[in-house]
Amino acid sequence: MADPYESSSSPATRAADADRDAVAEILRTAVADGQLDLTELDDRLAATYAAKTRAELATVTADLGRAPQSDARPLRLRTKSGTLKKDGYWVVPAQIMAECSSGTIRFDFTEAECVHREVAVHVDVTSGSVVLTVPYGWSVNMDDVSCTSGNVSNKVTERPSPDAPLLRVSGQVTSGSVVARYPRRDARYPRRSFWARLSALFGHRGHQQLGR
Repeated sequence: MADPYESSSSPATRAADADRDAVAEILRTAVADGQLDLTELDDRLAATYAAKTRAELATVTADLGRAPQSDARPLRLRTKSGTLKKDGYWVVPAQIMAECSSGTIRFDFTEAECVHREVAVHVDVTSGSVVLTVPYGWSVNMDDVSCTSGNVSNKVTERPSPDAPLLRVSGQVTSGSVVARYPRRDARYPRRSFWARLSALFGHRGHQQLGR
């Protein structure tokens, strides 16, 4: 595997907490994919959080398949009318911006790949709506959204799974709405997400190793 940290970094480059967290996400995905068992996960998580350099982190995932890497550029969607959608498989960046003069912007994270613990979502809604659909286990915070007229509704209210992504939404609604919700319950989107299944699989042992 070509590791995310092997490219332009000097072998002596010190690892940051964000680097360790990204490698931990790769390991958790490897467990879900059947590449690692729980004993191997324990050993590699210990090595990950003990690593001092990026070179040491690279050895932890050297024999695993390449993990999806997030685009460093923010995702910006704008509409003056009509509907824009971001759905299916996509890689979630650390920053998302939605500007809606009229119409609708929909972000569906159900099948998206997210390596971030937290994603910043900035909304500017003059009229129309922004809809955020997240898997069960994720969390959404809308405390930083101001509303002049319209509606700000967070329907993502269940207890989040350990280490699942958080969408931190900020911005303003002049008229219109911003809504966060779970997907409709059907065969494509079972109620228990990857994060919920992983949490149940690990139990107390996973809570100790996965949480920091």
